[in-house]
Amino acid sequence: MMPQDEQIAAVASAIDQAGQATSRFEADRALRVALLSGMPSDFPVEEISDLPVKAALWAFEYEISVEQDNNRRRLAVEPRFFGASEETTPPKVAVVAEEVVSVWHTLTTRVTSHWGLARLQHLLFERRFGRAHEYAIAAAESYRAAAKNWEVGLDRAKFLGIGLRVARSVNSYDQADLIVSELLDDARQELSGGGQRPGVFMRLIESVLAEDNPPDAVNDLLEDAFTEYDDPFIRDSILRLQIARASDAAAKKELWAHLVEVWTEAAGHSEGLIRATHLKKALECAESSQDRGLVEQAAANLQSLRKEDLGLVTFSASTAIDDAEIERLLAPITGAGNWQHALLGLYQVYGPATGDLTQNKARMEQHAREFALSNLLSKELLGGDGLPRYRPQSDGDREAVALAEQESYNIQIFAPILAMALSRVADTYGIPTENELAEFFSQAPLTDEDLAHSLARAFIRYWAGDAEGSAFTIIPRIETMVRNLVIAMDRGVYRLQRDQKPGQYPGLGYLLDILKAHGMEESWHRCVLTVCANPAGGWNIRNEMAHGFIDNLGMPAAAVVLQIAIYLWSLHDRPDDGADS
Repeated sequence: MMPQDEQIAAVASAIDQAGQATSRFEADRALRVALLSGMPSDFPVEEISDLPVKAALWAFEYEISVEQDNNRRRLAVEPRFFGASEETTPPKVAVVAEEVVSVWHTLTTRVTSHWGLARLQHLLFERRFGRAHEYAIAAAESYRAAAKNWEVGLDRAKFLGIGLRVARSVNSYDQADLIVSELLDDARQELSGGGQRPGVFMRLIESVLAEDNPPDAVNDLLEDAFTEYDDPFIRDSILRLQIARASDAAAKKELWAHLVEVWTEAAGHSEGLIRATHLKKALECAESSQDRGLVEQAAANLQSLRKEDLGLVTFSASTAIDDAEIERLLAPITGAGNWQHALLGLYQVYGPATGDLTQNKARMEQHAREFALSNLLSKELLGGDGLPRYRPQSDGDREAVALAEQESYNIQIFAPILAMALSRVADTYGIPTENELAEFFSQAPLTDEDLAHSLARAFIRYWAGDAEGSAFTIIPRIETMVRNLVIAMDRGVYRLQRDQKPGQYPGLGYLLDILKAHGMEESWHRCVLTVCANPAGGWNIRNEMAHGFIDNLGMPAAAVVLQIAIYLWSLHDRPDDGADS
C-alpha cells in the first residue's frame, strides 16, 4: 500500500482529470470509475480501506441543492442515501469522522479543478472547519468558475445558483452581485440563442428572484420569456413569478386573468382529456385569483364539456357462471322457508357486496406489488357527468382509492348475484303486500310506521321491475336509518345555524364513522361508505344520483342498496350493540 501522501496526490489527480468533463454527470462518473479501479462499481464505499479514496468518494456523493424554505431559498447538503433506521450513506457532514475531514482539507491544497475545489471547500464550510467564512468565499468563487466549463446549461445554472447562495450566506456582497450579473447574462443568452431551453432559463431566473431585492431587469426578461416560449406550462410558471413580484392589486388581477387565458387558449387547441385537464387548470387558477368573474367564466367553460368530448374508451370483460353454481348460490334464499327469512338472508348469508375488508386490503397490497408502475401514475376520478371529482393528494389518499377500487370491483362481480337472490325471494314466496312488509319492518324499535312503509314500497318497486325508482327512494332512507342509530346512541351531532349556513346534521360519512367507533363491523362500514358516500374511488351513488349524474340504474345496483338497507334496518333492533351481527 502506497503512503497516504502519495494516495492523496493520486486522488487529487483523479479529481482534476474528472473535472475536465463537460457535464456534472460525466465528471461524477469519471471520478468514481477512476477511484474504484479494480473494484466493482457498486462496492460499498464505507468498506474501502484507503482513507483518501473513501474520503473523496464520500465528498462527491452528497446531494447539494437550493431548496425553498418558507419564503426564502436555502442550501441543503444531504447524504445520497437514507436507510430505514436513519443511517445515511455517506454520513451527514456534521458527523463525518475527523480523519475524513482532514483529507478533504488536504485535498483543497492539491486539487486545481474548479469543480473539485467547489465541492471540497463547500463541505469544509458546511462542517464549519477552520476559517469557515474563508472556505465559503472560496467555494462561491470556485462554483462561479466551474460553471463556465459546463456545456450543459442546467449544470451551469445549478452551479451559479449554489454559488450565489453560498456567497449570500457569508454576506460576500460583491461576489454575490457578480454572480447575479452572470445569471442575468446567461438568461438573456438563453432567450436570444434560439435553443428553446426554457428549463435552463427558469432555473437561472429563479435563482435571481430568490434575492431579497432582485434587479428590475428581471421584469423585462420575464416578459420576453413569455413571448419566446409558447408552452402553457412554461407560461404558467412565468406568470406565477410575475404575480409574486407584482405589488399593485390591479396588476395582479390582470396577470391572473392572463394566466386563466393561457390555459383556456391551450384547451382550445386540444381535444379529449387534455382539453378537460387544461380547462380544469384554468379553473384552479381562477379560484386562486379569488376573482369571482374569472371563476364563473372558467367554471362555465369546464361545465360545457360532455362525456363524449373526453374520448374515453370503455374496456369490459365478462365471466360465466354455470347454472348449477348459480343455484348453489341462491339455495339459501330458496330454502329460507318464508320471505321474511329470505330478506334477512340477503345480508346474513351473502355479507357485504364489497367483500371482506381484510381480504380486500391483502388484494390491494398484492396488486401494488405486482403492478408497481400503475401505482406511480397519477389518477383523477371523474363523476357521472365526466367532470373531475377527486384526485388523491398523498400516499394515504392513494391507498384509499386503491381500496375503494378493489371494493368496487367486488361489487361489479357480486351485484348480479344479489339481484338474482332478491328476485328469487319474489319468485319463491310471491311479492308481499306493502302492509305485510311494513309490519315486518316495524318490528325494529327505531323504525317508525312511515319509515317502515317507505322501505316496503322500495322493495315492491324493485320486484315490480322499477329498479331506478326503488334505488331513488331507498337511498335517502339509508341515511335516515344511519341517523336514527346515531341519535339512539345519544350522540349529539346536530349543528345549529352558522351565519348563512342553516342548521343540519353532518354528512353520511361522518355518521358512519360514529357507528364504526361504536362497533359497526368494518366490512359493512366500508360497504355502506363505498357504495353511498365515498368519492375516492367508490360508487358515491347517493350524491351522483341526487345530482342527476346517473342516467340509468339497473337491477344489480338497486339490489346492492336494498341489501344495505336491510342490513341497516336490522341494526335498529340493537343500536347499543354497535350494529354488529
